[in-house]
Amino acid sequence: MARFYNMYLVSAFTDGPFKGNSTGVIIDKGDLSPKEKQNIAKDIKQPVSVFIKRLDTGVYNTEFYTPEKEIQLCGHATMATFYALAENEYILPQEEGIQKITQYTKAGKIKVELEYRDNKIKHIFMTLKLRNEEKIKDFSKILNILNLKKEDVGLEICDCYPEKISTGLGDIIIPVKNEEILNKIKLDIDRAIEFSERENIISFNVFTTKDGENTTQRTFSPIIGMNEEMGSGTSTAATMYYLHNNLREKPNIIYSNQGKFLGRISKIIAGYNEVTNDVKVGGRAYSFMNGVLKI
Repeated sequence: MARFYNMYLVSAFTDGPFKGNSTGVIIDKGDLSPKEKQNIAKDIKQPVSVFIKRLDTGVYNTEFYTPEKEIQLCGHATMATFYALAENEYILPQEEGIQKITQYTKAGKIKVELEYRDNKIKHIFMTLKLRNEEKIKDFSKILNILNLKKEDVGLEICDCYPEKISTGLGDIIIPVKNEEILNKIKLDIDRAIEFSERENIISFNVFTTKDGENTTQRTFSPIIGMNEEMGSGTSTAATMYYLHNNLREKPNIIYSNQGKFLGRISKIIAGYNEVTNDVKVGGRAYSFMNGVLKI
């Protein structure tokens, strides 16, 4: 007997078509096996597909699948998922203000906030606890993976170096001096996967900034099948944390542009909370297709 599931295709970090990082959102009724979820993700062919199940009022369980494998957490997919739920009123709207949601993932419990204006969903934010894993003294292997030189590393406003930062997922954060250097990156996929497996990381996040507030970045995640991401919330949160810890004038907010070199711009906001020592990251989203999945 055929089974039917409501499904939405949503781009995170944009408010219009042909931009942002897209996600398949499937409303999970609890009867899909892990193998079926993996096959659905493979057929949908989105960077990530999310299976979301309501556990209680304001409490949800999410599972994230790329076309190749299940992953523990995905920032852009979280944004897209809760935008789809809010826009289609699985979550009842409110006139103004913030509605708080609890999301359970295989990376742990994540706080999500839905911002409403005039009874419409406007922004989605998630809050992440971050920590420094280590400063990387010998980063020659990382540079070889990205086709960069040692003199490319650093910022005009700061002498700083690659670091490993955890958002629940591991990121290598690599500052470079300008966008020309960002543009010349050529990823060695096989060596990147080997390094990621050995060091237990998901992404290489390379960024530049002139003022510590506006960043341009590229996120490479070949170990989960995304050689370059069009927009990454978790990596932007890690960049926010990195800049707050490394700059003399510590920024508490950054505005990140991603996807520029892929022709698909994502705009992401991240803010550091000095009281709770966590990072809130998010932005807008845009639903570009609604339908029913039949299996």
